[in-house]
Amino acid sequence: MKYACVFAHPDDEMRCLGTLLRLHELGHEIAFVTLTGGDKGLPFSGPDSHERAVAVREVEIRTVAKAFDASYLCLGREDGFLYDDESLRHDLIAALRTVDPDVIFTHWTNDYNADHVVTAKAVVDTALWTNLGSFEPAVPAGDHVPRIFHVDTGAGYGFEATHFVELTADHAARKAELIRAHASQMDVMRRLRGHDYADEMADSDRVTGARLMVAHAEGFRPCLAERRIPWPSDLPGRWAPDGTGTEAGA
Repeated sequence: MKYACVFAHPDDEMRCLGTLLRLHELGHEIAFVTLTGGDKGLPFSGPDSHERAVAVREVEIRTVAKAFDASYLCLGREDGFLYDDESLRHDLIAALRTVDPDVIFTHWTNDYNADHVVTAKAVVDTALWTNLGSFEPAVPAGDHVPRIFHVDTGAGYGFEATHFVELTADHAARKAELIRAHASQMDVMRRLRGHDYADEMADSDRVTGARLMVAHAEGFRPCLAERRIPWPSDLPGRWAPDGTGTEAGA
């Protein structure tokens, strides 16, 4: 099967990277799509940093994508000023048809960042039209509607995980390495909070794992909109004691 991460910015995939590692081990195809290039991602580098930020962050996300033998597509909207309009929906329908995923990971519908909220709404809405040729007729329609999982946005935004993926210590360590491929954003977070996103995600995964009596886990919620509801089997099963992973997409 094919899984697509459709997020607002490069580095937003950090909330499902462990699951992506499990899926990649099982032979599934991965793709990354961002709606912005993250042009505001060097906030302490002066007013002329926008183009440089896009270039830096594209290198970073492509480094992550390479680890999954994955494609990367950016819609090029302005970071921080993402609006759900006609143009975005046309471009997103085209992008989803180009990538043609079976399953999408995207933001939760409520979040601290408005770009994330816009992305979640636009993804859920436009996914419905990927197999309807009357929408965006310049790009051939697909033969299915992708199913959607929302990633854990953290505390305070009404997210309560219902589906979980166990991660081993090796997955957790590799996840931290991949998050730190976004070196520019690690620098920003260390300046703002005194620690980086890899530390933050590791803490979150340990808390989620403790609920399941395992060391590390990621949590998800399924989209419940008609025709976009995922199957539980779209996520990897529990990690087996012999070191093998249960097949996803069965």
